[in-house]
Amino acid sequence: MIRRWSVRGSSPAARLAVRAAAIVLLVGGCGTVPSSHPTVGRAVGPLPIVSIHDATTAPPDVAGRVTLLNFWGTWCPPCRRELPGLVRLAGRLAGEPAFQLIAVSCGAGAEDVAEVTAETRAFLTERGLEVGAWAFVDTAARRDVSERLGLDAFPTTYLVGPDGRVRRVWRGYRPSDEPEIARAVLEALKGAAADAP
Repeated sequence: MIRRWSVRGSSPAARLAVRAAAIVLLVGGCGTVPSSHPTVGRAVGPLPIVSIHDATTAPPDVAGRVTLLNFWGTWCPPCRRELPGLVRLAGRLAGEPAFQLIAVSCGAGAEDVAEVTAETRAFLTERGLEVGAWAFVDTAARRDVSERLGLDAFPTTYLVGPDGRVRRVWRGYRPSDEPEIARAVLEALKGAAADAP
């Protein structure tokens, strides 16, 4: 038996609250997962990714730098809204050698590197976004990373410390995530500077 929840008969305030919640979920994505995400504290490890700009470029290492590791897709509306903000943040921190943004473009289904590369290049060009973008080498690589990092929604952004371990996770997208991510990155950079010899 399927039951449908109805707002009929509810107060106008309750109906408005339900509609507002639905709009937030539709427009903003899944929202933020607090620091209690199961991957917080877990080591990221090597990333089986290739550059969409130059296939000869070695995959970046997350150890030693504060890293925003973002998994997104050109097919994903919340991802398309989030990425420009991450690119702006990376642009503001371009002179900071202790920071990097790793934006991994993911396919809507099986990972076809050539297809993901073409779609990502077209999207970045159309939007005028300058970012070093990456793609999984294949579907097995995506599955491996998804299992290791609990990647089950797009976009998902991980803040990784210089020790290579996940510190924060944002799952989905809300406009309020942008300043929160920026603050978390700056705090991590201050911490990294304080810990440096």
